[in-house]
Amino acid sequence: MDQNKSLFKKKLAIIISIVVSLFLLTVFLLIIGMFMNNLKQQEMLKTTDKFINFKSQVEHLVFTNKTLVQGFEAYVLMNPALDESEANTYLNNLLSKNENQIRNIGVCQDTTIIWNYPKEGNTAAIGVDLAKVDSQKELVLKVKNEQVPIFQGPVELVQGETGFIIRLPIVRKDSGYWGQISIVLKGDSIIDEINAYAEAAGLNVAIFNDQNKTVPFFGSMSVVGESPLTFDVDPDFIDWQVAVSPKEGRENNQLIFWGTTILAVLIAAGAGLLTFRALKTNYQLRIISSHDSLTGLYNRHYLNEYQTMVLASAKRNNRRVGFMSMDLNHFKNINDTYGHNVGDLVLAETGRVLFESTRIGEAVFRLGGDEFLIIMPDIEDRNALLEARERLADSFKSEFQLADYPAKIAVSIGTALYPEDGDNIDVLLQIADEEMYADKRKQKMKQTEKRSEQPSG
Repeated sequence: MDQNKSLFKKKLAIIISIVVSLFLLTVFLLIIGMFMNNLKQQEMLKTTDKFINFKSQVEHLVFTNKTLVQGFEAYVLMNPALDESEANTYLNNLLSKNENQIRNIGVCQDTTIIWNYPKEGNTAAIGVDLAKVDSQKELVLKVKNEQVPIFQGPVELVQGETGFIIRLPIVRKDSGYWGQISIVLKGDSIIDEINAYAEAAGLNVAIFNDQNKTVPFFGSMSVVGESPLTFDVDPDFIDWQVAVSPKEGRENNQLIFWGTTILAVLIAAGAGLLTFRALKTNYQLRIISSHDSLTGLYNRHYLNEYQTMVLASAKRNNRRVGFMSMDLNHFKNINDTYGHNVGDLVLAETGRVLFESTRIGEAVFRLGGDEFLIIMPDIEDRNALLEARERLADSFKSEFQLADYPAKIAVSIGTALYPEDGDNIDVLLQIADEEMYADKRKQKMKQTEKRSEQPSG
């Protein structure tokens, strides 16, 4: 039976259990998030390592050919007359190892093509002013005006094919900008090389150049997939943007995520349930230690703790405390006549009447057998205590009910008032007990007088 100040609030226990569950779930989800992020970072690192290998091969491909152009540029500066026979011999030796990639090498005076190697298949380009060719004029003029090397491609060549072009300015010490030299790489050959590098690196690749940043000239975004990693390839020269993804596909971590999340929810819920049960068990243990198991009232063990608190509070606040000792008249006869099971029912019903007859702030104890005690903190005076005594006695006359037991229960009640009757529990209980026994004797005498007044048969 729950009284006055409950030792355990079920709603509070539920709230605490939910808080514990949510706290643990939050912690678990943070850990899962960190773990999943770590997996993602590892995958990104693997893909980045693959890209670095891919990038180094692409850069090596481009810069190897750039070095060849630089070698021929030095030759042109030393031999401005460009003797065709000597120039062809020089280029035959220079390009012998890269002839599968190189389509031709051209020389422009200002921006107009004046010489091509090899001559065969490239004569149509002689005399073409590249500053007037839409697909090439922007970068041709950039080389002229800024005197910087550039890499362009793929572009439509004047000769009608597709290629990649490396352009270098020819700057003479005496007269400044003279023209430019270019090496045209075979478009199909370079694309094949890039594809081989991507396959070797295990990457799906889409490459965008500065001329078109929305449509890749190599690969397809539909193959690369959503949320690819993006990188730059030498923004100062090659200026490509590359989107990559693992060719074997991204690791599917959804199963791990949902599995660990469900496990976290179950653990958190289990922890919440265990917390609730622990609080409930703790409450039950406290109830057992402080309450009478038969009536649900406080027991004698809890009286020591309770009376200390009540009397100390009354002393601090200069208040009175009322005490009522009570027992059941002829309870032994009930046990002897009807058995202990009925006796227990009588005690349980007595506990109910006492609990329902007391007010908020008052405490009811079963001290043992049929002995009970009611403590009323902050009672006004002795008259209020006596009025409470009368109300309690009347409650047993009107409210006590026990099925299959016709007799009414009579009670004897004694009172004591703190601090008028004493300042410690022993003295107060002794006074209340003496008054209770006096009340019992008084009731017994009245019963005897009634019997003697009845006419004899």
